[in-house]
Amino acid sequence: MPLSTSRMLSVDDLPGPKGWPLLGNLPQLTPARLHRQFDSWCDEYGLMYRVRMAGQRIVVVSDPELNREILRNRPGGFRRQSSIESVMDEMGSNGLFSLEGEAWRRRRKLAMPAFNATHLRGFQPSLESITDRLRRRWEDRSPDDVRAELTRYTVDVTAKLTFDYDINTIEQSGDVIQRHLELIFPILNRRLGMPFPYWRYVKLPDDRALDRALAALRQDLTAVIARARANLPEQPTNFIEALLLAQDGGEFTDAELFAEALTILIAGQDTTSNAMAWLLYHLAGNPAAQQRIREEVAQIPSVLDRQPYLEAVAAESMRLQPTTPLLAMEAIEDTTIDGVAVPAGTWVIVNVRHAGLQAQNFSAPQTFDPDRWLREGPGNHRPDTALPFGSGPRFCPGRGLAMLEIKSVTSMVCRNFDISLPPDAEPPSDRFHFAVIPTGMRVNVTPRTAP
Repeated sequence: MPLSTSRMLSVDDLPGPKGWPLLGNLPQLTPARLHRQFDSWCDEYGLMYRVRMAGQRIVVVSDPELNREILRNRPGGFRRQSSIESVMDEMGSNGLFSLEGEAWRRRRKLAMPAFNATHLRGFQPSLESITDRLRRRWEDRSPDDVRAELTRYTVDVTAKLTFDYDINTIEQSGDVIQRHLELIFPILNRRLGMPFPYWRYVKLPDDRALDRALAALRQDLTAVIARARANLPEQPTNFIEALLLAQDGGEFTDAELFAEALTILIAGQDTTSNAMAWLLYHLAGNPAAQQRIREEVAQIPSVLDRQPYLEAVAAESMRLQPTTPLLAMEAIEDTTIDGVAVPAGTWVIVNVRHAGLQAQNFSAPQTFDPDRWLREGPGNHRPDTALPFGSGPRFCPGRGLAMLEIKSVTSMVCRNFDISLPPDAEPPSDRFHFAVIPTGMRVNVTPRTAP
C-alpha cells in the first residue's frame, strides 16, 4: 500500500554513502554513535537516503511527515525489524516492546489499563512517596551521578505501579536490580547490528555479564510474580495481576509472563531517567527557568494538573535530546515511501531526532528556549515534528507515567534544591543504545537555603 505517489524509484536510486564490498556501510557505523552518524548523513544526502549493511538494504527517513505516515502504518505495513524478536527471545524478554501482530494487540490490551489516567491518578500518593524518598537521599548527600540516581527512581516507580511492589532501590546500595537492567539495551543494540550471531557460539565478557544479569533478574522477578500470585484479586489492579489472571485462563506460559515483567521494567527505567537527566542538565544552566518552575508549582502544586511552563521545559529538553531518536522498522509487504519502491523485508530507520534540530522547524534550534512552546507570533515552531514518544498505534504506552515522573522530580528538585554546573564542567556527550544516555554529565544539586 503506497504511502505517497510520485515517480517510482528503487531503493538503489536513493543517494547514500559509499560502502565496502560485501560489508556495505557497516565499517562506518559505530553502535554507540549511530544517531550522530545518521544525522550527519541526513545533512549530506537529504531527508531520505539509503544505507547498505552486509547485504541488508536500509532506508533512513528524517522527513517528519513521512515519519508520521510510517508510524501510523503499524502494525499493518511496518513492524520492528524482525531480528529483534529472536534476539529478545534469547534474552527471555520477548514482550510488548518487541512483539508484533495479534500477540502485541492482546498484550497491549492487558497493559494499557495500568497506564490510563484513572489508574495514574490513584497512583499519585505512591509517586509522591517515592519522589520524597529521592529528596531525602539528595538532602543527605549530593548525587555524584544524577542519571544513575534517577534510574533507581524510575525502577521504583515502575515496579510499584505495575507490580504493586516497593523495590526501594533508592535507599539500597550494592548490586541493585537497576544495575542488571542497564546491561540489556547496550548489548541488544550491538547484537541487532551484527551480521552474524557470534554470541550463540562464543561469549564475550559483556555477553557473560548479560547472562549473569538476566539470571539475577529472573530470580528477583520470580519472587515478585509469586508474591502477586499469592494475593491475586478477582479483578486486576495492576499490570502483573492482569497477566496472572490471563495466565489462569491459559493465555500465557511462565516464560511469557517473565518476559512481560522484564520488558515493562526495561522500558520503564531507561528512557525516562535519561529524559530527566537531560532536563536537569538544561535547568542547571538556567537559574531563571528554575525560579519560574518554583513559582508555577507554588500556584499549581499537583502534577496531575496542567503546569504549562514545567511541561514546556520538558518538551524543549526532549526536542533537543529525544531519548529514542531512531526507530528501526521493517516493511512487512512491498510498499512505497514518497515514490520510492520499498520491497518487503527492507529495514526503514525512522529518524525522529533530526527534524527537531532544524531551523525550518524551530527558530534557533540549538538554543534551550522553553518559551517557544508557550508563545504565539513570528518564528518557526512546529511541535508536530518532535516525536519523543513515537506516534501512531504503537506510541509509547507509558507516556502518561513518564510525564508524571518528569514533572514530579523536576518540581521537587526546583522546590528544594539549586541546580548548577560545576565551573570546570565540560558539556556532556551521549551514547546510543536504543535510548540515548548522557555521558560525562556533571550537575551540582545543592539544598536551598532560601524559600
